Amino acid sequence: MDKDVKKAKRFVVILCFVFLCTAFLCFGISAYLVRAETANSFLVEIWKGAGILFLLLGFGYLAAVLISSGSRKKGSGDGGSTHAGNGSGTLDETNMRHALEKYIPDGETLLAGIHAVAIETAVNYVFGECLCMEDRLIPHPGGGTYVLNKKKYEDHSVYIGITPHFLVMTDCGRESYYYQLDKIGTGSDVRETDVHNVTEELLLSEIGKCFSLEDIQDCDIQPGWLGSMKCRITMKNGSYLKLMFPKLGGLGGGMPHHTEYRDAIMARLGRSNVLPVQEKQHEK
Repeated sequence: MDKDVKKAKRFVVILCFVFLCTAFLCFGISAYLVRAETANSFLVEIWKGAGILFLLLGFGYLAAVLISSGSRKKGSGDGGSTHAGNGSGTLDETNMRHALEKYIPDGETLLAGIHAVAIETAVNYVFGECLCMEDRLIPHPGGGTYVLNKKKYEDHSVYIGITPHFLVMTDCGRESYYYQLDKIGTGSDVRETDVHNVTEELLLSEIGKCFSLEDIQDCDIQPGWLGSMKCRITMKNGSYLKLMFPKLGGLGGGMPHHTEYRDAIMARLGRSNVLPVQEKQHEK
C-alpha cells in the first residue's frame, strides 16, 4: 500500500509542477502580447485566463498532497491503528484485526472481517447482581437487576468480523452512544434465562461488541446503492443492527480481501442457524 501511495503522490507532484509551469507560460505569452504593437486584447485575456486556471489547478493539487501527508503523519503519530474509540489510523486489515481481537472470545478465530457502515444499532441486555456506576457495572451479590438499552441512530464506520460462533463489531472511531439503564424489581416479567449476572467489572462502552450467531433470529440482506449490500440483523432478545456493506473496502488498497470476506460474512449471516462457515485463517 505504501508503494501505491508514494506513486500516487509522485504523480500528483509532477502534475502540479506541469500545471504551474503551464500557468507561467500563459502569463508570459499574455505579457508578450501586451507589449506587442499589434496586441489583441481578446487574446491577452484568453491567455491570462488560461494562466489563472492552470495556476489554480497547480495549487489545488499541491494543497491535496499537503493535506494527505499531514493526515497520514497524524495517523502514524497515533500508532497507526484504528482501535475503537481512538479515532486515529487508517482503514486496513491490520488495524481491523487489532480492533476486533479485543472482543473475540477465547478459543475463537477471526475468519473474515471488513469495514462497514452501521446505520442504526440498538442493543438490549439485562444484567443482574450488580451495581450501576457512571460508566460501568460492578459485581455485587446483593445488587439489583438492570435493563440496558444502548442505541445509536446515525451512520458511523465500524469493523465487522465473524468467528465460527460469533459476530464481532467495533467502531472505527470514537464511540458516542445513547445509554439508558433502568433498575427493575423482583416482580418483573424478565425471564431468568435473559439475565446476565455480572461477575467482573463491565464498562458500558464494551457491551454490544460480540453476538452469538445462535442468538440471531432473523437476517435480511438486500442490495443497496453502488453495489453495496444492506443487512438488518435481529436478535432473539430484541436487539438489532442495521448495516451497510460497501462494495469496496478502505482506500489505497488497504483491505485487499474485502470482497472475499464480505461474501463470507453475508453467506454466514444468511445461514447463521444452519451451517458454520468454512474456517480459514487471516493472512499474517
